Amino acid sequence: MQILRISTRIFPDIGGPAKQAYLLSKYCSKNKIKTINIACKPKRNSFIRRKKINTDFEIHYLPFQAPKISAGLFTQFLFFFKFVIYGFLKAIKIRKKYKIDLIHAHSPFPSGFIAYLLSKIFKIPYIYSIHGIDYPYSFLLNLDIKLIASNSKKTILISRKILNFLTKKCTSKNLYWIPNAIESSEYFHVNKEDEKEILIRSINLDSYLKKDDIIIIYIGYMIFLQKVNGMIDFLIAFQNFLKNLKEEGKREKYKLLFVGEGKYADLLKNKIKDFDLEEQVLFLGKRNDIKELLAIVNLLTLTSYVEGSPNVLLEAMASNVPCLGTNVGEVKNIIGNAGYIVNPGDTVDIEEKLDHFFNLSKKQQTELMEQAKKRVLVQFDMDVIGKKWIKLYLP
Repeated sequence: MQILRISTRIFPDIGGPAKQAYLLSKYCSKNKIKTINIACKPKRNSFIRRKKINTDFEIHYLPFQAPKISAGLFTQFLFFFKFVIYGFLKAIKIRKKYKIDLIHAHSPFPSGFIAYLLSKIFKIPYIYSIHGIDYPYSFLLNLDIKLIASNSKKTILISRKILNFLTKKCTSKNLYWIPNAIESSEYFHVNKEDEKEILIRSINLDSYLKKDDIIIIYIGYMIFLQKVNGMIDFLIAFQNFLKNLKEEGKREKYKLLFVGEGKYADLLKNKIKDFDLEEQVLFLGKRNDIKELLAIVNLLTLTSYVEGSPNVLLEAMASNVPCLGTNVGEVKNIIGNAGYIVNPGDTVDIEEKLDHFFNLSKKQQTELMEQAKKRVLVQFDMDVIGKKWIKLYLP
């Protein structure tokens, strides 16, 4: 079987859809399903046109980058037409070389539109993955649902809440829920303080962090206001948690790391300054060493108002890191018994959950860490989720 996969981005480019497209293609190649990918190039100055990962997995790059999600309407429109024209021509060229049995497109909308055109012209069925519905413009979401999803052979949603939403909006009955997956074996966690110290030094954070620090991390894009509002909620709860610490000298041991970037980043930075938390809170911006960061932290938090199926939770849990998240999207289903769930905006409950976690015994915290790793291995590892995809692909 030979699949043409279309996605605006693919790993090492940023974003959940980019990572999932890469991991799924890699898994397919291990199961003798050839996947030919079309995606934008990940770096501005990259001149590579084609990359062969292995015999059954290759990537054909378009000669431009995908814009930021926060890009303006004109930029989005320009990218749409550019991606459709270049992507469609690339797809035709690939079809001449390979017999394509199925097209799998990943949102956002331009990828699905190419799949729709190809299916109409060449009678090749397509599957469409919708990775989220937090589009910057509502008409793009409507096009996604009424044109692309409604005409696909199968439409896959990464969140059951998105599935319920689309069931009411979409005429197609071929809607399926498959959560995001992860290669658990790639992630690790330090076991001793000496290991932690070495790793902190290797990622150049030894001027900020010590081996006996208690570290909380919040990783997220700051391109939507609701994302940053969730970060500020956690910041408020963290501030109150520190104020209520009774043990002398304990406050200085707690460190909160914010990782990410976006147009609302300054709003968060200003709040950190306003709350006088610059000693306890480090704004790290964009980082390329997420695995190493997760290996040294005690807790990951994600208190957004809107989410789909966040990869960052899977990455944290695969790293033996318990999570605290809001009850949105698939967050509750992912965390399960390996962390804490709060309602969006409930800063009092966030503070209480922090207090509960950091008052657990060392043994109890270790058990929670092990539960996190086990949950990912059993339910979200690519060897588990990949089988569902293979079953869906096959006629």
